[in-house]
Order: sequence, then structure tokens, then C-alpha cells
Amino acid sequence: MNDNDIADLFAAAPAYDDAPVFAGRVTRMLRFRLWLRQGLVVLAGFVGGIYALAQFIQLPSLGIGGGTVTLQKAAVDSDQALQTSAQVFDVVQVRAMDMLNSWTHALGLMQTPVYFWVSFVLCLAFLGLYYANSQEESI
Repeated sequence: MNDNDIADLFAAAPAYDDAPVFAGRVTRMLRFRLWLRQGLVVLAGFVGGIYALAQFIQLPSLGIGGGTVTLQKAAVDSDQALQTSAQVFDVVQVRAMDMLNSWTHALGLMQTPVYFWVSFVLCLAFLGLYYANSQEESI
């Protein structure tokens, strides 16, 4: 037996008696999972949209528990929500600027010769470990 004989063995796929049944089952399962995934994405989008709308308008109970909602109260609640979200954006802006300042400080440290030599030595160490590990596997 030579290499060509082994290549010929693996060149053609073996024929099974239940190949059409198996292919049909796999195709049905793939179609069902695709349909299920698409349906869950649509359902999640719908639920998320309703939740976001309820949070934006801030309807307190949606009629559950005897709460009455007026248009004026909903407008006042949504104004308070907008003010709160504006305050959150201010805090996020301050934190982002602080993070940017720390990144520029880290970037300044990266440009020093010490950082270059430390990173160079670490890269050489990783390369040496990789080479030593590959030599052990070949033994």
C-alpha cells in the first residue's frame, strides 16, 4: 500500500443507506433553529422596545394596582427622567475625560526607554518559552 492508495480511500465520501434521511433531518433542524433564533430576536426587540418606552414615559403602574396616570403627570415624570439622564451624561463625561487623561499619562510612560526594554525582554522571554515548548513536543 502506498500513499496514492490512502489518498484514494479518502478521496470519495462513503455512501450510507440513510444519507437522504440524515440530510433531511439535519436540514429540518437547521431551519427550525434559524426560525427559532429569528423569532427570539424579534420577541426580544419587541419586549425591549416596550420596556424602553415604559421607562421613557415612566408610567408608574400601567393600570396595575389602581394607579391613575394623567398626561400632565407623565410629562412631569418624563421631564424628571430627562434631567436625571442629563446628569448621568455629565458624570459619564467627567469620568471619560479622567480616563482619557490617565491614558495619555500611560501613553507617555510607554514612550520611555525603560518601557521599551521591559517589553522587549518580555517578548523575548515569551518567544524563548514558545521555542522551548515546541522543542519538547517534537521529542
